[in-house]
Amino acid sequence: MSDTAARIRDEILDSMTQRFGLHVTEAVQIDQGFLNLKWRLDSDQGRLFVKQYSKVRYPEALTLGLEVSLSHQDHLYLEGLPVPKLFSHEGNYVLRTPSQERYVLMTLCDGHSIAPGSATEQQMYSLGRVVGRMHKLLNAQPASLPLYWEVRSKASMVRNWEARYHQAAARQSEDTLSALELQRRIIDRMDTGIFADCERGWGHRDLFVDNMLFSADQVAAILDFDRLHFVYPEFDIARPILSCALSEDGIGQDRVRAFVTGYREYTPLPASTLIRSLKLTWWKEAEWIAVPQQDEFPPLVRFRQENHWIAANWDRLNDIFTGI
Repeated sequence: MSDTAARIRDEILDSMTQRFGLHVTEAVQIDQGFLNLKWRLDSDQGRLFVKQYSKVRYPEALTLGLEVSLSHQDHLYLEGLPVPKLFSHEGNYVLRTPSQERYVLMTLCDGHSIAPGSATEQQMYSLGRVVGRMHKLLNAQPASLPLYWEVRSKASMVRNWEARYHQAAARQSEDTLSALELQRRIIDRMDTGIFADCERGWGHRDLFVDNMLFSADQVAAILDFDRLHFVYPEFDIARPILSCALSEDGIGQDRVRAFVTGYREYTPLPASTLIRSLKLTWWKEAEWIAVPQQDEFPPLVRFRQENHWIAANWDRLNDIFTGI
């Protein structure tokens, strides 16, 4: 652990003791995630999890948005969803040390992580039920708010693609060039009007395996609500399906069907919406197809593989998923 991380840890632990009267007996740093510092804690109030918000990844201007996201997490917890219980102080979930280090404190959930593409049918069914109920609770009251993310226009997508293609050509990255050529063929014939009917609402936006814990046959916890925002909830359909059911052997249709079955117990999900969610996620994440960098964030490598799978199967998506 760096000296800076140790200083921040000690400052946060002191702040927690002053605010909540708890005493930590052990703090183990978690080397996972991007830029934010995280620790698993043993304390006289049970096992806890604390995360410091990086000033680079989450500048001060984003704090209000974090409060909104965490308030939704707290609501879901009170409704009985498997999410961590948050600590709050004077109505705030984003806590501060005297030097203005921001952090969030919550219970540490039981369960285990799984490798990408390795979920069982039972786990996928449970995940579908949790996500379906989450969407129902988050969007019980219709809201008319600006979208946090707008669909990129085709012209903007082409400009973005050209920059990535020129970089790949300059570096003679043949695999990237091949993937980009396939991507361009899809972009050129894409009608972004298919996204006009996407439902708008609150969504988690980061439902991949790193943010889920499982027991033997069900979801133990959904984690990391920092990115929750008013967007297209369909992101929360394609992302967990790709992350949990896509393996080297392809997409597990039985596992996709199990997710959809569970989701439909709370929220409608026609096959056409499932297919559109995959295309929406592909369009949003297309810019990740680029020349690989050294020491890349491991989930990005996986996201790139998922995006390429959608592209490679673009003309077969209806055949693959119709009837599910």
